[in-house]
Amino acid sequence: MTRVCHITTVHGAFDDRIFFKQCRSLAAAGFEVFLIAPIGQATTEGGVHIIPVQVPDSRLLRPLVGAWRAFRAARKLKAAIYQVHDPELLWIALLLKHSGAKVIYDMHESMRGHIHTKTWLGPAWFRKLASRCYGWFEDLAIRKLDRVLVVVESMREDLVRLHPAQARKVEVVRNLPVLALIDRSLKTVQRDERFTLIYVGGLSRIRGIKEVVMALETLPDVRLKLLGPWADEAYRAECAALPAWAQVDNLGQVRMDEVYDHVRAADLGVCMLYPVHNYMISLPIKTFEYMASGLPMLVSDFPFWRHTFGPFAWFADAREPSTIANAIHEAQADAGSRRAKALAGRKEVEQHYSWESESNRLVDLYRELER
Repeated sequence: MTRVCHITTVHGAFDDRIFFKQCRSLAAAGFEVFLIAPIGQATTEGGVHIIPVQVPDSRLLRPLVGAWRAFRAARKLKAAIYQVHDPELLWIALLLKHSGAKVIYDMHESMRGHIHTKTWLGPAWFRKLASRCYGWFEDLAIRKLDRVLVVVESMREDLVRLHPAQARKVEVVRNLPVLALIDRSLKTVQRDERFTLIYVGGLSRIRGIKEVVMALETLPDVRLKLLGPWADEAYRAECAALPAWAQVDNLGQVRMDEVYDHVRAADLGVCMLYPVHNYMISLPIKTFEYMASGLPMLVSDFPFWRHTFGPFAWFADAREPSTIANAIHEAQADAGSRRAKALAGRKEVEQHYSWESESNRLVDLYRELER
């Protein structure tokens, strides 16, 4: 049995893509799977052995101290294949590669551009410098590591344009919903008589949370459920100070296998991302989870998203609360359109966007590397 190890110091142990999809799929395919991640104590679930790593709270110390601790734990496992999930782990990925193992970098998003949006890093000039430094390190990793995974074809095209000689290494493994998990209802959440919006994912400024809350000021009979961690306490407090915050249920981080009962009990799934390059070419997992759960959506008005999600959603400018409010009102008033969009979305996911079929790409890649 081939031993493989996934490593993250940024994501939780029960992260959707890492644990529920990739690790469990590999375990089901016969691999001996370990996951090194921030968790209180070691455990085994779904055939995956989870090893705890203590990660500093400081964003500056985490890439050094947290990564080094993860490397020490990974080295002890002597796995045949390692897969790292965070940009700050690239330096230990290179160390693991130097030890003779096969190493995969799973690039969840295009970091070169995304670094410019991380205001906590400091002023714009420093973020630009950080982006260039990361780009140099990423270039080195792509040349040295065995595979690079990306989540959409446009990311692959960007990397191949930069590294044509490494084209065979870059593979797309889309982040798609697990239909078996979505369809296994735990029946823990009751529907509310009020019209309910739901957002699942990280809660940060460029994900438009504040603007959605502001939109509720003119919609007193609408409720918003937030499922996910806040990027920082200051932004949470800023949103909580808004007049419509009383209409918000802030539920925090919820395990993936419990999320879908909340989604099915809602009326409209929300994905109001700001128009930054990374987002405008993305296919967020939450949109497919909404569709798979039979939920129509309200999403950002990007050209790519209109092309992809046109039959399943309403659209609004994520920076304009008034346009968001208008779209919510339109969706609330038209139950027939909501049903039609929901049915069409579910059918689309069943035919083209399920993890059940996508997981074969990952398993085939691992089979190739273990030879």
